[in-house]
Amino acid sequence: METSTLLNQVNRVLENPHVQAIKNSSEFFYFSNLGLAKAISVFLTAFFIVCTIFFMIKSGWLQLRIDRVEDVFLKSNLPKKRSIKAWRKIQKHFFAGNDEELKLALIEADKVLDEALKHAGFRGENIGDRLKNLDESKLPNIQDVWEAHKLRNRLVHETDFRLDRNTAERALAIYEQTFRDLGLLD
Repeated sequence: METSTLLNQVNRVLENPHVQAIKNSSEFFYFSNLGLAKAISVFLTAFFIVCTIFFMIKSGWLQLRIDRVEDVFLKSNLPKKRSIKAWRKIQKHFFAGNDEELKLALIEADKVLDEALKHAGFRGENIGDRLKNLDESKLPNIQDVWEAHKLRNRLVHETDFRLDRNTAERALAIYEQTFRDLGLLD
């Protein structure tokens, strides 16, 4: 019984001429400004779509997805593309000249080699294990690669290790030759 009483009271309020006037003026305002609301909505939607695309491009997220699609559907040589891009970054660190950048260049080169060996199908938990599975028939400069990798390990594990430019240059030359032997650089 209370529900019907409540509904009757709501109906009386809604039928009140003041409420009807507010309803009519609200409808008039809504319909008279509907075109403007649509235009603002379209503008904001376009703005947010452009912002999303901009940030996808700037963050590299979009390029990564494009590279993966190319690799799967076009069978492009994605590891080579990545290696070339990574090698440019390594060279940038090397030519920056300071000690930290030299160290970073060697660490990055070792990381790229690890990824390349992993992608080539050499098994092992880490780069050391993968290098153990190689011999001179698979990688002609395997002994030099071991030396460069040992240098990288010293950089990472020995806090007081000082790297001179000549040693860094020789190690990077070894990595570069290895990347060429693996077909990752031209």
